[in-house]
Amino acid sequence: MKNINEFITESLNNYPNVKELGNGEFDGVLWGHCFLYENKKYYSEIGWRNAFPSYCKMIIDEEKVSAKQVDKYQHIGLKKLFE
Repeated sequence: MKNINEFITESLNNYPNVKELGNGEFDGVLWGHCFLYENKKYYSEIGWRNAFPSYCKMIIDEEKVSAKQVDKYQHIGLKKLFE
C-alpha cells in the first residue's frame, strides 16, 4: 500500500495539472498534492500533508489555485480511492 510521500511524487509526475479543470469551484478529495475529482486524479500545487485524505473544495480563478477545507476530518475510508 502506498504512503503519502509516494502519492506526492506520483501525482507530480503522472497526473494532469488541476488547472486543466478551468475556472470554478470543484468538490473533491485532496491527499498530499493529489486532487481526486470525478474519479480522475490531478496534481495540485496546493496540497495537504495528512495521514488520510480529506474532502475539499478546489478553487481555480485565473490560474490561481486554492483549496478550502470542507470538514475538519481526515477520512481513512477515502484512502481506497487512491489505490
